[in-house]
Amino acid sequence: MQVAIFGAGSTGCYLGGLLQLGGCQVSLICRQRICDSIVDAGGITLTDYTGQNEKVMPSALLTKLTDEKFEAVFVMLKCHQLEAALSDLQKLAENGAELFFMQNGLGSLDLIREHLPQEKVKQGITPFNVLSLENARFHRGTEGTLLFHNTPISELFTKHLKAIGFSCELYVDMQSVIYGKLLLNLNNALNAIANQPIKTQLENHKLRQVYASAQSEWLAVAKMEGVELAQFTSVKPSWMPTILRLPNWIFLHLAKTMLDIDPHARSSMWEDIQIGRKTEIEFLNEAVAKRAEMLGIEAPTNRKISYLIGRLEQGSNVSVDQLY
Repeated sequence: MQVAIFGAGSTGCYLGGLLQLGGCQVSLICRQRICDSIVDAGGITLTDYTGQNEKVMPSALLTKLTDEKFEAVFVMLKCHQLEAALSDLQKLAENGAELFFMQNGLGSLDLIREHLPQEKVKQGITPFNVLSLENARFHRGTEGTLLFHNTPISELFTKHLKAIGFSCELYVDMQSVIYGKLLLNLNNALNAIANQPIKTQLENHKLRQVYASAQSEWLAVAKMEGVELAQFTSVKPSWMPTILRLPNWIFLHLAKTMLDIDPHARSSMWEDIQIGRKTEIEFLNEAVAKRAEMLGIEAPTNRKISYLIGRLEQGSNVSVDQLY
């Protein structure tokens, strides 16, 4: 099966490596810097919090498109990069590829969906964190099942992933999946502000209160919109804020059964801030605040988180104390 990872960064390289291990012919479409690092390292090394350590070389490394044809293309670009890539995405769709947009958050497809064949526009979710390390090593720090629109093409590539023991699920309706994933992704920005590993951050009762408040605001929006959130942990989405607000001695016991996580894992937005890259805050916490405003309800926590991320993007120093 011929597949491509368009905009292969940390998560894209990890996904591409998995698909190559599963028997697909994978082309990574990425920056020259990433291509060079993979060539210099002799391939991609995949590691994770469970002890995975595998090395694989993609079938092709591309820095630009010519007239390549793929059955499936996983679009891993940041939300704000999609519009600039529209001509390439149109070319890929015209050449027969089904496009799986793997962006987190809300509204990322709004500006380009009408310019693409609707039958070629699908969505997917990578629910785990991946960090880029030296020598083309990509480390998955949290658990999670890959989720995709259910199509004949996705049924085919998920078989390749399941063949190497990587769990996948297919959905006809992705809205509840996107909404459910956003509930967890509201922590991406909070983790960037806290500037500490996710596990350490979640062990902090005061920071959990902030996270719980952000989640409660999103749950209120989803309820008013009539959308039931997909469940990604061992507890129902509606229970998450309550669990987060529990005293440490109870929460730390329950957390062991909720989500398996590397003690060093951090969010992708933390990585964006560290290297001075634009974040996706406008499609995450900021999007929640805007939807709440449209519905006539308040979302002060998500608005404050969005403001502080904006300050970090501008190079200013912020403190977690500004969240309380």
